Amino acid sequence: MKIADADTAENKSGSSHYVVTPLSCALPNRRDGGPKGSGDERLKISPGTLLHSICGREDDSEQYYCNYGVNEEFEKQFQAAGLRVSARGLLGETRAIELPNHRFFIATLFQPQLSSRPETPHRFLLAFLRAAIRFRRVRAKTRASLG
Repeated sequence: MKIADADTAENKSGSSHYVVTPLSCALPNRRDGGPKGSGDERLKISPGTLLHSICGREDDSEQYYCNYGVNEEFEKQFQAAGLRVSARGLLGETRAIELPNHRFFIATLFQPQLSSRPETPHRFLLAFLRAAIRFRRVRAKTRASLG
């Protein structure tokens, strides 16, 4: 994005370009005593994204536990840098960003580990592991051919 002092407000660095800022309002189903972004939220997932291929649908619900989110003032700069918003909250807030044409580059505000269980791992975590295995196989074949 070529922003020399880009930072997150969590660091309290004094940057004039916080791309991650405190959430302006709480999720509708906020957990009692939890941060503003705690509980579950419905998502709109953009068709044609890797996240959509992982979730298999445009509407989904995910778990959160945070107080910070994407500063929407930087969305055009994200896009100019090649990033794509792949999921939004019901009010249009950015909830996931990905880098198209990358084997697996997805940043989410939701936390898949909160709803993952040993007997039913979250599909996002499984997709990441599959991508890592594919990468390892491709890398092994490349090394073998260079031999």
